[in-house]
Amino acid sequence: MIWIWRYELKPRRALSALAGARVRQGALIRTENGFADIHPWPELGDATIDEQLTRLAREETTPLTTASLRLAQLDGEARERGVSSFAEVTIPESHWPGDDPPPTFDTAKVKGAPRFPDRVRLRIDFNATLTADEFEEIAKTLPRDRIDFIEDPCPYDAKTWRKLRDRTELRLALDRTFAEEGVDVVVVKPAIQEVPVTIKEIVVTSYMDHPVGQLGAAFIAAKQATSSRCGLVTQVLYDANEFSEQLALDGMRLVPPHGTGIGFDELLDRLPWRRLR
Repeated sequence: MIWIWRYELKPRRALSALAGARVRQGALIRTENGFADIHPWPELGDATIDEQLTRLAREETTPLTTASLRLAQLDGEARERGVSSFAEVTIPESHWPGDDPPPTFDTAKVKGAPRFPDRVRLRIDFNATLTADEFEEIAKTLPRDRIDFIEDPCPYDAKTWRKLRDRTELRLALDRTFAEEGVDVVVVKPAIQEVPVTIKEIVVTSYMDHPVGQLGAAFIAAKQATSSRCGLVTQVLYDANEFSEQLALDGMRLVPPHGTGIGFDELLDRLPWRRLR
């Protein structure tokens, strides 16, 4: 059986370039013993939340709901043992999502090239909106000594990316899909994909989703990320809610809430769940 609770997240104005300007809609799911999140991004090709839930009620899955059920199972296994998912693992440190990193952060991820914060290492994400030629021109203007990597400079093509990496001498990161040629860093979102087997650097990020989804990604990052900086501090993208208020930061590291599994025991128990199937 599966139960759901639908929610909305309101992006903070200062960070809306990362989270999108409109209110985000998603749903938490509750299985027999575990919890997870379904938070689609239709702008990136996901089915809407209504379609996700309609299909799940018919026992049809999408990449997003397949991953959600897998994360709910992992959460449930820890809850059945009465332990925190994070009892024997350490969540990696994270970059700051935006151009205003606090003093405790040494790395920031920014969208495009509007303005760059001082002092920190930079991860610049172009969301594959440029052509290869356009990126080459922009690359000449970037603060190269502070760039960690460029994410999705243009649509992925192995030959094109290999040439871009050689010509710009910048590290390139690929998001949402997996390939190795011309790629230095693989960005993995557990909300929609499994972690691939690769010798490339693996940066695990949340899906800019509900804190329940965020903690699911944090658990996978603690187990399988190989980068020293992931992308897990995304609760700051939205107005605070009861769940995000239970999260804390220790420097650049996300601190999970108390409880079994990914936590939030009391909050999850008192939600008005509705049976989906």
